[in-house]
Amino acid sequence: MNRERLVKIIEDLQECITDINECLDILENRKDDNLVIKLSRSSLRQLFVSFHTILEDFCSIVLKDIKKYRIGISLHESLNILKENGVIEESTYIFLEKSRLIRNRISHRYKEPKYEELFEHILRYNNNFEDIVKISKSYMDRL
Repeated sequence: MNRERLVKIIEDLQECITDINECLDILENRKDDNLVIKLSRSSLRQLFVSFHTILEDFCSIVLKDIKKYRIGISLHESLNILKENGVIEESTYIFLEKSRLIRNRISHRYKEPKYEELFEHILRYNNNFEDIVKISKSYMDRL
């Protein structure tokens, strides 16, 4: 496993989560500033998509590490393999699958989720984002 690539993934995940939480804070506490709310909603969508782009990168290096990587593998397939191989727990898998579906709706612009759906999803699973960082950091010990 490429240590430098893993370090960058962890840094990017942490930065993305911090930015997501800043958006959540603004959206929960600055209800009187329409421009800031508009920008924060837009940022939240983009950060959510960015998180999944970073997640896909992490999945690919773990799949390579456990010798299960294939060119063109989907995130859905990757998550199944990671669950089957004990890399992620069932609860993390459920979070990531739900998130993946929302991310697809945003990225591919079909049946796009309303802001409220995305907001509620992120609030509900907020701790799970950090779990991905913990899992990523656990791979640092293996290098």
